[in-house]
Order: sequence, then structure tokens, then C-alpha cells
Amino acid sequence: MKNNLMCVCLTVIMLAFAFTFPGTLWATPESQAAAPFLLFQPSARSAGMGEAFIAIADGANATYYNPAGLADDTNRHMSTTMYKPVPSLASDIFTSFGAYTQPVEGVGNLGFSLIYTSLGSQHRTDSQGQDLGKFTSFGLAVAVSYGTFVVKNVSVGATMKFIHEKLASQGAGIEKGKGAGTSFAGDLGFMWKTSDRFTIAWALRNVGPNITFIDADQADPLPQNFTIGIAYTALQRGNSTVLFAADIYKPLADRGFFSFVTGWSDRNGSEELEDMDYHTGIEWKYNLSDESAFALRTGYFHDQDGDRKSPTFGLGLKYNWASFDLSYFARSNSALRNVFRFTGGFSF
Repeated sequence: MKNNLMCVCLTVIMLAFAFTFPGTLWATPESQAAAPFLLFQPSARSAGMGEAFIAIADGANATYYNPAGLADDTNRHMSTTMYKPVPSLASDIFTSFGAYTQPVEGVGNLGFSLIYTSLGSQHRTDSQGQDLGKFTSFGLAVAVSYGTFVVKNVSVGATMKFIHEKLASQGAGIEKGKGAGTSFAGDLGFMWKTSDRFTIAWALRNVGPNITFIDADQADPLPQNFTIGIAYTALQRGNSTVLFAADIYKPLADRGFFSFVTGWSDRNGSEELEDMDYHTGIEWKYNLSDESAFALRTGYFHDQDGDRKSPTFGLGLKYNWASFDLSYFARSNSALRNVFRFTGGFSF
């Protein structure tokens, strides 16, 4: 069977989505999209709470989850994460995230972030199946974010990102493409703190033109998605705080730039509902002092079409200007087993 760049591209994309959505791979809308590394969530705090984070997003991690969360901050923040999404399957697959925020008095807050994901190395073969050596694949996204209040307790935010994905070093046969594609995308976020205890928020992410690897006719859409969520402080007593969060996530990877519109009706009603993922999480935080705190977290995410249904656990520690978060996925019979995620944060 003829080997060509499309086979290489599909192989790498399938691997990437197997890492993110193990199970019924091609049943998910995300399997239609390029740049799946944009869906690897960076925050260990979010992961410990079942990935329910849209209405909680703050600090440097807001640049990824919801840029509207940048508005309510007067400090500079840094956040770094690096972890292996599937250590049980491939040790050379890893993703890393770094972000920095800078408040601008009277204007709002700016954020800068970088995502780099290595999809490891693969073997390249010719049309006769002979090994032509190895090549590496990776994804890169560089972004600038901005968040500000429009009225009291209501904030909005936006992110613009440059995206580059390299699937292969060169094409094969008569293919014109070189196995690498570049695009750009934008995120929009909204956050409304209706009271000291309740917040509602939404974020529309990765809206942009298709990525071309081979030619324009075979360009692939970005993994556009929409998430709406709530956060509720259920308990504030003494040094203890209990925070509850819930998100509903809808993938919108359809055919092109306007997937954020067409992705709501590209399937029948029951399939559209199955596409949605549901996330819930609880965080108990105990303040050790004015500048130090300890947190325990648990959550659950339900992804019907991607066959991800798992409890999650996590913990966090804040001491003075530094914070550390750790999460663990409890499901033992999937590619997500033994995945630990660690995030370090700094405020100054």
C-alpha cells in the first residue's frame, strides 16, 4: 500500500487523540481536528477537580482556560507545568506549559503563554515498507491574552495564539505538503461573579482557520470548543473553605473557521448530546495563615463518546509567594492510568 504524507499525518493525529480521548477514537468530534495538543489541559488544580475550572480560572492559568479570569488580579503570576500524558504507553510523549501575567493599571491584565508538546518519534517508510529512519513530531502555540472588567463583577477576556504543528519532516511520493502546518486562533471568555460565593462563566476557544499540511482541499479544522461552568463557595467557616465547580464542555470541531457555529448542528440531536462532557469538582482549602494554605481536591469527569469516565484526586500547597499542585487520574484500565500532573505557580 502506498505510503504518503496523509498516512503519516493521520497516524500522528490518531496517536495524539488516543492519548487525550482513549476509547472510541473516531466517534469523537475532536478526531476531525488538527493540533490536538491544544486540548492537553495544563493545570493540576483543574485536573484534580475533574477539569471543572472555567468559572475558577485565575492567575497565569487563566490564559489557557478563560482569559476573563485575568481581570480580577493585581499581582503578577507565573505558572509552569510539564507532564507525560501516557507514561504507560510512551515515555517520549510529554506536554509543557508556561504562562506569565502582568497587570496594567487602569487598563486590565495581560497574559503571555507558551505550549510545547512532543508527540515523540515515529519511523518513516517508503512505498515498499523499507525503513527510512525516524522523525519527531511536535506542536507549538504562543499566545497573548487580555482580561478586563466591563462593569462591576463582570469581566471579559480574549486570547490570540499562533499555532504550529509539525507531523513529519517531509512529504512522500507526489504529495506537495511537508508535514507541517501553521495557523492562528482566538479565545473569548466571560465571567460574572453574581455574589461573593457564586460565579458563572463561559469560554469559546481555538476559533481560527484550518491548518494545511498537504493542500488546501485537505486542510484540517482546529479543535474549537465551548465550555460553560459555575463555581460556588458552599462553606466559609473559620479557616476552612469548600468550593464546588461544574462545567459542561461541547466540542465544535466541524469543517472550518465557522465551526463554532456549525458545530452545534453537524450531527443529530442525540449525538450532539453525547458529544458533551460533564465535569464536577470539590476543593477543601484550609488557611494555615494569611499567606499559606493547604487544599484537598476531588472530582469526576464524564465523557461518553470518548469513553473517559473517571474520578480524579489532587492536593495543593500555597506558601507565601509560591504554590504547588498535584493531581492523579484514578482510572486504571486506560491510557490515563498512572498520570501525575504537577504545577508550580509564583506570585510577586
